[in-house]
Formats: sequence, structure tokens, C-alpha cells
Amino acid sequence: MIYKTPLGDEVTPTHYESVRDTFLAECQSIVTEHMRNYGWEQVLSIAKGRRYDKIVKADMNRPDNPSHSVYGFIDKTNGNILKAESWRKPAKHSRGNIYEDDRMQFMSAYGPAYMDSIKSYYGA
Repeated sequence: MIYKTPLGDEVTPTHYESVRDTFLAECQSIVTEHMRNYGWEQVLSIAKGRRYDKIVKADMNRPDNPSHSVYGFIDKTNGNILKAESWRKPAKHSRGNIYEDDRMQFMSAYGPAYMDSIKSYYGA
């Protein structure tokens, strides 16, 4: 697997994982802060795939049988953040990039934003 930034610069797997883990921690802080209002605990983790890293959200309120859902995907080849279309498949259009400074702009406690809210932000 070749890891690249959006500008096409090649990065090491260690660098990609470091940036990905920082992004995951930032997402976890959004989820934790939001769920604190409801008294729930949800934990994000990474499920590694061939091309995409899946961000999985586990509801820890039932420790004997936690429910899992997909929070989003990260494309390993370019760092794009993608919304989930299903458990196994990301949606088509990027919602940001883990290498960008404003990567958290369209992230919420439920995952990446829908395209209509991104388009309305940019006036499209």
C-alpha cells in the first residue's frame, strides 16, 4: 500500500497511522462531549481494511453486548474522510482529509456530514 497526501506526496505508513490516530482522538472528543449530555458512553476504534480504515463506534452502555455502527471511513491512499454508505462500503464523495488543518469542520458526533450541508456551506 502506498500512502499519499492530497498533494501526491508519499508518506510512510507510520506517519499515516500517527495522523489517523490524532484524527480519531479528535473525533472521540466530539462523541464523548455530545454523549455526556445523555449519560451514554461510545468508543471509537479502527477496523483496518485493504484500502479503507473503518471507524467503528461501539455503544458501551450495554457492556455484555455493545452495539456497533460505522462512524466513517478513511481512504488510506489519500487520507480522504468518507461517510458510510453501509457497514462495508463508504459513500462516494469526500467529506474532508485527515492531512488538512480544517479536517474537523464537517465532523459531528454521528460521523461526517451529509453532502447537502457541505454544499450549502459553500453556497452550491
